[in-house]
Amino acid sequence: MTADRTVKTTVFNIQTYCIHDGPGIRVTVFVKGCPLRCVWCANPESNLRKPQLMFYKDKCTACGRCVDRCPEKAISIRQEKDKYISFTDRSLCKDCGACVSACMQEARELAGEEMTVEAVINRVKKDKLFMETSGGGMTISGGEVLFCPEFTENLLMAVHEEGIQTAVESSCFASREVIDRVYRHVDLALCDIKHMDTNLHREYTGVPNEQILANIRHIHNDLQVPVWARIPCITGYNSDKVNIASTARFIRNELGTDVRVCLLPYHRLGESKNESLGKDMDWSIEIPSDDYMQELKAMVEGYGLTVQVGG
Repeated sequence: MTADRTVKTTVFNIQTYCIHDGPGIRVTVFVKGCPLRCVWCANPESNLRKPQLMFYKDKCTACGRCVDRCPEKAISIRQEKDKYISFTDRSLCKDCGACVSACMQEARELAGEEMTVEAVINRVKKDKLFMETSGGGMTISGGEVLFCPEFTENLLMAVHEEGIQTAVESSCFASREVIDRVYRHVDLALCDIKHMDTNLHREYTGVPNEQILANIRHIHNDLQVPVWARIPCITGYNSDKVNIASTARFIRNELGTDVRVCLLPYHRLGESKNESLGKDMDWSIEIPSDDYMQELKAMVEGYGLTVQVGG
C-alpha cells in the first residue's frame, strides 16, 4: 500500500530546524482543526479547519489599502486611544485574504493554506540531510492531527516512503479506529496529558480524558509505539503537585518507566495570537518559575521516570 499524495488538508505552518518536537533536527508540520478548546491554547489559529485572518494592530499604519481591497466591506479605519488603525468586523469577514496582499506593513496574515501530501513532502524533503545526520525526522502537529486522519495517515506513509522517521504530537482524542489507522505509521508518539481529573479536563479543554488515557495505553502497550508523555504546566489549572504526581503515577503504572516525560511550562505566545484573531483569553495565567519547574522535575523523577523540562 502506497501513500495517496493527492489528499489535502489545511496547513498553517511548516517549521524547519525544530529541536523540541522529538529527537534530533526535525521539520514540524502544523495542521488546522482541533476538537479540544484548551483555555491556554498556544495555537488558537489551529482550532478551526478553515484559513483565518490574523491582524496585528501594532503594525498597522491606517493606510487604508485594506479598506479598498475588502470585497465584503468588513474593514474600516477607527481611532483607538492615540492612533488610527484598521478595524475588521468579524461578522462580515469571510477570511478570503484579499486584504493581506494589500497590507504593506504585514499587519494582516491569513493563517492556513490547503496543501496536498505531495506539496508538504516536497518541503520536508529539503531538510532530509539535516534530519538523517541528527537522528531527527518529521513531526506532524496541530491543531489535532487525528482530526484529519486521511491526510495524516497518507503523509506519514509518504514520509516513510522517503526514508524519513516520523513522530506525531497529539492529544490522542480520537476513536480507536483512527488511532490504529494512524499509529501503525508512527515511529514516536508525543502524547499530551493535560489533566488526570476527567471533570477538570472537560472544564479546561471541552472533552473528558477517559478515551485519551485509554488511547495512550493502547498506543504504547498494544501497538508498541515509543511514547514521550508531554505535560503542559499551566499555573492555576494543572501544574499543582497533586495533579503532576497523579500523572507520574499513571505513566509509571500504566505505561512503564521507558516513557520519557516532557514538562512544558506555559508561555504567552497564544495570548498575542488570540488578540490577532479578535478573541479574548485568560490574561492572568502566570509563567511557572524555573525553580518550580525543577521541583516538578525532581518529583516526577522520583517515580523512576526520565524527565526533561521543555521538548
